[in-house]
Amino acid sequence: MKRSSITPTPVRAMFYLAAFLALLIPKLSSETGQQLAPYPLENSEHSAFPAHLYYTRQEPYRSYECFPKRIHLAQANNVQDDHRVSMTVSFSLDYENCRGAQPTVFYGRSFRYEGTVKAQEPKQFNYTSGKSDGLFQSDWIFHVELPRLKAGGFEQYWYRIVVDGNPSKAVLTGRRLHALRGMQKRLGETKPHPFRTPPLPGAPTTLALVGDLGQTENSTRTMAHIWRATQKNDFNDHPISQLLIAGDMAYADSDPWRWPSFLDVMEPLFRSTPLHVAAGNHEIECDSITREIFVPYENYFRNPNRIQEADKLPVSDDYRKTLWRGSCSAPSEFQSHYDYGNAFYSYDHGLVKIIVLSSYSNTTAGSVQYQWLEGELQSVDRKRTPWLLVSFHSPLYTTFLGHVNEAQSIAMKKAMEPLFVQYSVNLVVSGHDHAYMRTHPLAYGQVDPSAPIYLTLGAGGNREQHSEGYRHENPEEWVAARTLNDYGYGHLYIPNATHAMFNWVRDGVSKDGIRDHVWISNTHFKP
Repeated sequence: MKRSSITPTPVRAMFYLAAFLALLIPKLSSETGQQLAPYPLENSEHSAFPAHLYYTRQEPYRSYECFPKRIHLAQANNVQDDHRVSMTVSFSLDYENCRGAQPTVFYGRSFRYEGTVKAQEPKQFNYTSGKSDGLFQSDWIFHVELPRLKAGGFEQYWYRIVVDGNPSKAVLTGRRLHALRGMQKRLGETKPHPFRTPPLPGAPTTLALVGDLGQTENSTRTMAHIWRATQKNDFNDHPISQLLIAGDMAYADSDPWRWPSFLDVMEPLFRSTPLHVAAGNHEIECDSITREIFVPYENYFRNPNRIQEADKLPVSDDYRKTLWRGSCSAPSEFQSHYDYGNAFYSYDHGLVKIIVLSSYSNTTAGSVQYQWLEGELQSVDRKRTPWLLVSFHSPLYTTFLGHVNEAQSIAMKKAMEPLFVQYSVNLVVSGHDHAYMRTHPLAYGQVDPSAPIYLTLGAGGNREQHSEGYRHENPEEWVAARTLNDYGYGHLYIPNATHAMFNWVRDGVSKDGIRDHVWISNTHFKP
């Protein structure tokens, strides 16, 4: 596209700005106040997101036969030395209506168009369970990489998904079929969705950390809090630049329809804020015929710096019978052969290196995951990323009842806690317990100022509600803060190499919850 050499006048510039904002900002729906989420939420009728963010319920979007849905964004790789980074846009198209359709992602920066990427080779999976009412066939799932964007978040990028192709067979009959044969038409399109690229190495970094979300009104309240914290304004100089979920997202529990509903309900946040995820027990979801594990999880998400496709084996029927209720849908204790793919990965984000592990893969010394983790820890450049955060689902330390001494936690603690201590991990983030806990710096059960701080952030709002209680009436000596009385998320702001500020952000449903605010010193940074 050739750029005009004419210098815009102030009037013309204002016209362009107004036109662009008209595309970016959806009009308030006349249905404001009603639930606009595509599916009813569990135990609730309302989403806490502003109603106008569900713009797909408005015309012309809801009339498109091939509208892109379940849109979410992720960082694809680390920021390179030339300050370039790639991002991944993921979305779904209807399985029946969109066969042969060609989606294209247009993108640009501020008011400038920069390029297009045609989506290639969609993923699609079949799945059977007692809750799927026969064979479930997923929609077409696309993961499209926007290459070499300018990192740093200094300017706002945007992307827009456009779907062209032949009309569906359902509307092509008789003379109409003959007249339209070979013609292309617009089958679907989205509004431009704004986003910001990751911060540069060494730049201030703000993360949202949460686990065990589900899809209830409480879940959307947690996500709406995060969504507001992503908006840069006079009251928020350091907006959240990414979301990390420490496992247990949709609570589909082998009902495959719950995954599309979760991604649709949470799309107002996920489509503009990079989302990275860890595998929880509610993502295991064995196929009832093939016994294949993590099927929806592996297909719907594309995490950063993917090493290779997932290496996994089906669960044997004998092992299934030993699990809770004889089911491998969402067993609390579980270990399997599951490596690579979305199981474990790492990436840099501003001042922090983030390593995501799988509690439900082999974590013992010498395992594939263990060796990979050791290599990652050895290669950390603390001058480039002075903070080191590790995340996985099942916590190594707990003050709560419900998940005490589970097999996967015992195995991981024995093998990997020595690595966390040896390589000076700053923070370890988990979920699983539906509550909030922050420990003092902790190594081998003893408070140690140079050891990692453990955060349990499993109070995202899921339908199972809070953990059943505390192990002891009085907190263990290594517990700095804990609560069972509210939902919320962790807000981590890292302004520099030496200090970070952590806040437990309550949803405010209960008056009995606690507020937790702490500055953390990085004792491992050596200038």
